[in-house]
Amino acid sequence: MTREERESDAGGMAAAAATAALGGLLQRIERPVALADGRGVIVAANELFRRRAGQELAELGGRTMQELCAADVTPLLKGTAAALSSDLTPPRGDGSGIPLSLSRLEASAAGGSPAAPEQAWFLLELLDQRVTLADLDELVAARCGNGAVLLHLEVLQLDLVRGRLGIAACEALIEEIAHRLEAALPPQGFFTRHGGDRLLALVPGSLEIDAVRAMAGELLSSLEAPTTVLEHVIEPSLNVGISRCPEDGREFAALLDAATRALEETHRQPFSSCCIAAPVERSVQLQELLARPLAMAIEQEQLELAYQPIIELETGRVVAAEVLCRWDDPVLGRQSPADFIDVAEATAQISSLGRWVMERAFEALHRWEDAGLDLERICVNVSPLQVQDPAWGSDLLLALERHRLTPDRIVLELTEGSILEMSSHVANQLRDLRRQGFHLAMDDFGTGYSGLQRLTELPFSEVKIDRSLISAIDYDQLQQAMLSAVIRLGDSNGIRVVVEGVERSRQRQMLLSLGCRHGQGYQLAAPLSDLELEALLQNQIAPAA
Repeated sequence: MTREERESDAGGMAAAAATAALGGLLQRIERPVALADGRGVIVAANELFRRRAGQELAELGGRTMQELCAADVTPLLKGTAAALSSDLTPPRGDGSGIPLSLSRLEASAAGGSPAAPEQAWFLLELLDQRVTLADLDELVAARCGNGAVLLHLEVLQLDLVRGRLGIAACEALIEEIAHRLEAALPPQGFFTRHGGDRLLALVPGSLEIDAVRAMAGELLSSLEAPTTVLEHVIEPSLNVGISRCPEDGREFAALLDAATRALEETHRQPFSSCCIAAPVERSVQLQELLARPLAMAIEQEQLELAYQPIIELETGRVVAAEVLCRWDDPVLGRQSPADFIDVAEATAQISSLGRWVMERAFEALHRWEDAGLDLERICVNVSPLQVQDPAWGSDLLLALERHRLTPDRIVLELTEGSILEMSSHVANQLRDLRRQGFHLAMDDFGTGYSGLQRLTELPFSEVKIDRSLISAIDYDQLQQAMLSAVIRLGDSNGIRVVVEGVERSRQRQMLLSLGCRHGQGYQLAAPLSDLELEALLQNQIAPAA
């Protein structure tokens, strides 16, 4: 072997060793990066780079940087309306391509002199692509001349995934969902991330309501299939709010506003994972249609209350009941609680509606107490608008006094969404009520991105776990681990944990094994009239008579 050949082999071995060492270092970098040789050929990449590029590591190896930049691959997590320029090659004429940051890593030849260009290494980093509102308006105009559907998707478990497995697991779950979303969208579709737990997807084409609902159902089914994240099996759970162009507007901002309002509706009873936006005109029409009849129904006491029992899982005993309002108008028919409560809030009738609910519920609780029936508490849903009423707190105390009840018998429930938007004045009012002995409950816990943080901001005595977080509790180990962590957190802070949406006996058995003591759902008991609940309470004490 000649000296030149030996030097060549030694140089090759050194380069291979250096490449392997740098490749190992790539895995430690918490950004999507890859390594290329002096010819522009990719020799190593970390897992984040692979996921963002949507390709396997074996597929990336041996490709040139120019090929990668020109690849028709949509980078995940940020999405784009037009690709950013690259240091290597200009973007393709159709706006596709992957934006890269390129750095040259200098190497030295023998004797300390600079290495030849072909011996240099290049470090590539995939950049996040930022999308402006103007970009999205242009996208809608360019692709959606014949109509479009905007889907605002919310991943429900991220807060607990983050608490249990860390931020990396959250990002890995979002990336997996984004890959699935990209695969499910038509060629002209587009998607982008929108905040920590949200994704937006735009589907060109004019679709009727039924077709939109069918499409959303199929999409949710594909996105919610089980996946493995950091060696944990997760069954994603998503809600979606949907708007349509041109029905809900032609500009992206209007479509996003309508889809967001629809997404918020999925958190309200009756619960649904999919909601299609009603035109703004519908809310105006609802106010015109329902405002006066609602006022008359409150004044003439034409509303009804239903009570959904909260059950002690081990014994089956009813320990509390959530108060639900029902309105069956003789002319207009049965009205959705979401509709007439919205109208009550929009027309300043929420305080009078809330007072009526309190009076009837407190009256029933006092009657059951006089009859010797054992019901520890009743849970009343509260709107922040009620708390803002200066007379609300005194009305609440007077109603208790009239019915000879103590504050510790009443739980005031606030949804996690309303807590996120709560003013400091409302929060202080609730703290005062807690000091007076009322219980505070965070309802729909786990549907927001910051639930665990918000749980510490008010003196909650109870947390109600949203049904989405126990949908697969009887077989999903991650859901089991997350709920177990919340139960331990509650126990250590004196917070009662109530699980909503118990619909299978196997869910109940798993909840018991995890140490959860209280649940609510149709498998346990459907909402009951006051007479039906009274009969159920009587049956509880019958064996002891």
